[in-house]
Amino acid sequence: MRAITIDGPDTAPALREDPPTPAPAENEVLVRVHASSVNPVDNSIAAGMLARMGVEYEYPVILGRDYAGVVEQACAAVSRYQPGDRVYGFLLHANPTAHHGAWTELITTGEELQIASAPDGVDLATAGAAPLAGITAMMSVDALDLHDGDVVLVVGATGGVGSLAVQLAARAGAHVLAPGLAEDEAFLRELGVSEVLPRDGNIVELVREGHPNGVDALLDLVNYTPGSYDAALKTGARVASATGAAGQGPGRTVVMATPTPENLKRLAALLADGRLRIPVQRTYELAEAPAALQALTSEHTQGKLAIHIR
Repeated sequence: MRAITIDGPDTAPALREDPPTPAPAENEVLVRVHASSVNPVDNSIAAGMLARMGVEYEYPVILGRDYAGVVEQACAAVSRYQPGDRVYGFLLHANPTAHHGAWTELITTGEELQIASAPDGVDLATAGAAPLAGITAMMSVDALDLHDGDVVLVVGATGGVGSLAVQLAARAGAHVLAPGLAEDEAFLRELGVSEVLPRDGNIVELVREGHPNGVDALLDLVNYTPGSYDAALKTGARVASATGAAGQGPGRTVVMATPTPENLKRLAALLADGRLRIPVQRTYELAEAPAALQALTSEHTQGKLAIHIR
């Protein structure tokens, strides 16, 4: 069985071809993984950041969170799935140790968390790029409680989460502002951005020029501390962030995505009826996943970087 692993505290991610095939427990399914994607947390795990936060690493650690594939085995206590079912989800980064991941050919997971039926009419390659970013975007827009005519600033709109959150915000009727490069203009407008602000400009001043009263909501997916764009906010504006930039207080939400069946089913419905699309900039083969990790941090991306496993 092939997998992308880190084998110790100072080792780089690499392809291994000798990990043991996982054995599912009575309440678990064995899934043959077809597709995955790259998320910032994958780089955090590879860099050992979770260990510095107190999470134990159980080596070898298999990287990758997202997965889409086909059930290969459903054990005795499993009632919802059977062999041949198309499924998708994402694996928790620590459960309770950092050990299991999705950049491999076979994974096990219980039927009560981290799994749901893959969206109807959506290929597994697309489904494999959706779960973590999709649920994060969904929960972020929920937290902002957007209504028709609200003005929302989305910082990090070209990334995996941002490119999905923009679509959901626009569908909620919001007027979406987003910083971007000149090369991002067409991409962002196609997603639903109303105004593309020069990313290298003073974003607060640019927002206030067009919206003197400030914005109703902010989704910050770039900064790790709050306050960067507070001067662009109306009094009582809602703020959400999955990176620590929301701060504390009324209307401020730190978003933590959870792969519950309910969240995955809701995301699947958005994908199945076309209300949400997953923009994939590039697809890497499993052996190329370390290069995909590097690309996520060193290159300007538009949407998701996908991983093809089978």
